[in-house]
Amino acid sequence: MKLNWRHFINFGFIFELFLYSFCLFLAIGTALNILSMTAISQAIFLHTNFTVWQFIITFIVATIALLLILKYFKRPWVLQILFYLAVIEGLLIFSQAYFTWPYDLIVIIVILAYWLIFRNILMHDIMLVLAISGLSVILGFDLEPRSAIIILILIAIYDFWAVYKTKHMVKMFREMAEKKVHFALIIPPGYKGLFNKVKDVIPQSQFMFVGTGDIAIPAIFVITCLKINLLTSLITALGAILGFIFLYILFVTQEERAPMPGLPPIVLGTLLGFLISFLF
Repeated sequence: MKLNWRHFINFGFIFELFLYSFCLFLAIGTALNILSMTAISQAIFLHTNFTVWQFIITFIVATIALLLILKYFKRPWVLQILFYLAVIEGLLIFSQAYFTWPYDLIVIIVILAYWLIFRNILMHDIMLVLAISGLSVILGFDLEPRSAIIILILIAIYDFWAVYKTKHMVKMFREMAEKKVHFALIIPPGYKGLFNKVKDVIPQSQFMFVGTGDIAIPAIFVITCLKINLLTSLITALGAILGFIFLYILFVTQEERAPMPGLPPIVLGTLLGFLISFLF
């Protein structure tokens, strides 16, 4: 399909670009707020806990566990518990960075209550963006830039292999979507779709999906870049956003819409942004 200006002025593109950019910069703000709180936070930030091998082993174990859950647990409640645990942990980190006790707890309760009552796409996306920004900070604190670069490249290769070769990533996404568990931002074609129920969303539809990994992986690296300086982190985030725009262009210009690995172009943009930052 030929690229034209209409691809860039529609609601879907503007909304997903806003969410993607907002999540990256929110993660930076969350990290800075946490670092400003105590000297203990700064000590944790400077101390590297995760090596490349530890990260890879954890990633492999988590992937195998998820595949086994999808294969042997047909009821959706197991996946739903994992979803809520991840979301609650991310929201806890986010809320504690911006609010003092007990307001941080109140924020979490309000967000979860609104989600449980209305369960619409808008609240789903907001909740995920806040949670991803929080989780990315903690994981970014545990890595140093050199290790993070290796991890970025390896996960991008894995993403390509899992979507185009084994196709198990596509299968995992569809099986989770069938169980009404969406580990992804849901992008409707128009603003009215924001108020649709998440349970009514199906993979083969007019909705677009942005996997949480496509946001969290570059966000983790952006937070790790804070160990160099803030400017490096900000320029790297801009590189990730350009990589995301490149991914969107590749997606909309397909002859036939099909799932694509998001991380290769995003990682390319992220690393280019990181390299460009050294020019400043």
